[in-house]
Amino acid sequence: MDKHPEDMNLKEIFIEMKNISELIVDLAYSSVLFDSEAIADEVYALEETMDELHYQLTIRALLASRTREDAEQISEILNVATAIKDISNHAQNIAETVARDLDIHSVIQESLKYTDEKIFRVELEEQSKLIGIPLRESELASRIGVTIIAVRRGKRWVYNPPKRFIFSNNDVLMARGTEEGHLILKEIAKGRRSKW
Repeated sequence: MDKHPEDMNLKEIFIEMKNISELIVDLAYSSVLFDSEAIADEVYALEETMDELHYQLTIRALLASRTREDAEQISEILNVATAIKDISNHAQNIAETVARDLDIHSVIQESLKYTDEKIFRVELEEQSKLIGIPLRESELASRIGVTIIAVRRGKRWVYNPPKRFIFSNNDVLMARGTEEGHLILKEIAKGRRSKW
């Protein structure tokens, strides 16, 4: 997210909400699969952002309504935005099983294990060979079968980073791929692997 929600227009807020809803569901399931409090924390942070976006969208929608026709069109936007926010709330409920250290039924864990691709979280350390190079040059997708779906840099998120996106120290990568790809990316992120 490049802008603060207060500085975004209605369309930008709506797109940001859609992007977060796609990511947050994957992260919630991954937090359960890996029993990861770190991923659950990412879900909570995104859910807080979603709350703020929903609030800002509602304010802008109400301010934009001048006629009955405007109100009818805006009510459709608000209905979809509320549904998106509900997705975010339910994803947080999924992640709570990890945060509250609840026992996760074996059927749930087993079913999540049998997906072809998983979502995982990796933080780049200063010795990583990824730092300073663009996503395109990393060739992570073609070489190790891992797609970077989002990057958190400080409090800012970049969803579906462009090929020109340059990795930086302490970037938190949200990636999709196989378990083997995850293990390789983890080694790369820690600086333990310089070729892949």
